[in-house]
Amino acid sequence: MKPDFSATSILDTLQNVTLARALMVATKLGVFEVLAQKALTVNQIATEINGNPRGTEKLANVLVAVGLLVHDGSLYQITELARRWLLENSDRSLRDYMLFRFLEWEFIESCEEFVLTGEPVSWDAMSEEQWRVYQRGMRSLAGVSADEVALRVPVPEGATRMLDVGGSHGYYSVSICRRHPGLCATVLDLPEAVEHAAPILARERMEDRVAHRVGNALTEDLGENVWNLVFVSQFTHHLDEASNRDLVHRIARALRPGGVLAILEILPPASPSEASATEALLDLYCAVISTSGTWSAREIADWQQAAGLVPKKLIKLRTIPAGGIQAAGKPL
Repeated sequence: MKPDFSATSILDTLQNVTLARALMVATKLGVFEVLAQKALTVNQIATEINGNPRGTEKLANVLVAVGLLVHDGSLYQITELARRWLLENSDRSLRDYMLFRFLEWEFIESCEEFVLTGEPVSWDAMSEEQWRVYQRGMRSLAGVSADEVALRVPVPEGATRMLDVGGSHGYYSVSICRRHPGLCATVLDLPEAVEHAAPILARERMEDRVAHRVGNALTEDLGENVWNLVFVSQFTHHLDEASNRDLVHRIARALRPGGVLAILEILPPASPSEASATEALLDLYCAVISTSGTWSAREIADWQQAAGLVPKKLIKLRTIPAGGIQAAGKPL
């Protein structure tokens, strides 16, 4: 048993579930937004969100307890923590990602079925609204790590053309291109993704350098000797090994000599005994929501090497828990 886990930790799962739902509900109902300009009484908050005063008070008190609100006499006011991460107009806002949590909640309810059958969640039945929430949530989450990814992804000197496979909202491409002024990017994704991601990308005002291309990465012709950089973020865990090997092989063909394939992924723990709770939980989550689940850096590097590329040292990311970039170069 892990030394930091105890009977108290087991009992605390109730608090963890309740806290997660409380933050989701507070975000959805607009509690943080109505407090953005001034402190309010609980009755005023309830009026603004069309809520019940007693229920609103119970929710607000949880937010006080975790440091997202403060209570001064009869007034509640927002803290800088909540202002930075949960207001819609914040540069680092995770508001849309918190709203995506409602969809993730439905996904993780399939955990029991996954354990019994090995079958992951099906994405085929997603509604238009769920696609919209998903795209906005992924863009929100990318805002946390995009600066670090743009700084650390190995972009070849003088690179001008980048392909972002399955990049939907395109924010990683935007961040990489802003850091490399001579670089332009094409974001390849499914029509359902592009439909709801296009307005998100348009807000960046980078249409002259970052554009969507509708297509299926599993069947699309990626070209030959076309791209200086191909970036694949959190996409390979949706594919089985044969599909990943084929994709990497086609990407290798599409790279120009000296080009780089950079695969950003959530990586599984080296072994169950060495795994942190975060690593193990993310490994389970990825398995529940995707065809194959996480792949190790060694496995990814093996695909790259088999395709004629030269794997580079794994880049571990600070802003993505258990995340890393496994890159490989195409020989000159």
